[in-house]
Amino acid sequence: MISINNYTHYHVANLHGLRITNDDIQILIKELDSELFNVELIGCSEELRPIHKISIGNGPRKILLWSQMHGDESTATKSIFDVFTYVTLKKFTNVINNLLKTCTISFIPILNPDGAVRYTRENAKGLDLNRDAKTLLNSESRILLEQVKLINPDYAFNLHDQTAWYNVDSTTSVATISLLAPAADEERTLTESRKKAMSVIVSMNEILQSIIPNKVGRYNDSFCDSCFGDSIQALGIPTILIESGYFPNDEEREYTRKLHTIILLQSLISISSNNLPDYRNYFKIPVNEKRFYDLKIKNVSYNGVLTHVGVRYKIIFFEQKLKKIIDDTETISGNELNDKLFHREIDANGIDFNNYC
Repeated sequence: MISINNYTHYHVANLHGLRITNDDIQILIKELDSELFNVELIGCSEELRPIHKISIGNGPRKILLWSQMHGDESTATKSIFDVFTYVTLKKFTNVINNLLKTCTISFIPILNPDGAVRYTRENAKGLDLNRDAKTLLNSESRILLEQVKLINPDYAFNLHDQTAWYNVDSTTSVATISLLAPAADEERTLTESRKKAMSVIVSMNEILQSIIPNKVGRYNDSFCDSCFGDSIQALGIPTILIESGYFPNDEEREYTRKLHTIILLQSLISISSNNLPDYRNYFKIPVNEKRFYDLKIKNVSYNGVLTHVGVRYKIIFFEQKLKKIIDDTETISGNELNDKLFHREIDANGIDFNNYC
């Protein structure tokens, strides 16, 4: 099992922050050991920014991973480069030798480079790539599907970030990591590909429970035929969704990044050794809920009434820097706060909500 204790040895320190763009990874790509890594330009975004595939290993078991399908979800991109450093440092060990002999692993970091520059979920056309698996209106979506068809992977990893608003079912614990073996049909049939994906997720959960017990959730598995994870699962390819979330006081997701790196490594090694646990333990992972708010403001004047208000933040890229603002569409007050959870609480002592903002 991968240890969290020596993470500093392969943590890429100069890749940090929430906003990660092509400019941040180009130098790192150029520095990759050409004997270990094969770098290929596989296409360009709507605004002609390059999209690369980076591959390691030459084994028969094929694995495809992609990150930043949503441009503002950068945790997995940072983790991918941590994985590259780990492989480089450990390249002569039995575990990595076996990984490289049994697997060919392809990574697409920053599938949505235009959204990454803007720090938006959507691409340059304002469209969500993860709802474009059927219509393929975007060049980035077409590139991903081309790679799926070309590689025909034995496993696919769809890597995302989730907000700080998720808790573990029926608890007050934040869901720091959420995992999912997406459904392949409306009936959520337990297909063979789903079972294999579930087994990989169980291997991840085992290591996570030893580090962050009770902070792992199972993401909703409602079928979405326009979503890439579901559509790839429907092709019979075991597909794993990782949602990197919030850990208390980890605003830049650096601790979550560490966890993400460890479970990526663990899952790749488990696949390479063909030593995967019983898929049925997947159902022991509690589902996640969305009950957290970033802040509870007590005794605040809101719409002329002294009450309590719950707010959620969103982060935007404004004047060349990230700015945290209140998301007006998520604000609640009064009885709406019942059964909700809050990362922080303050007392406004009667200040008007608009003045507070």
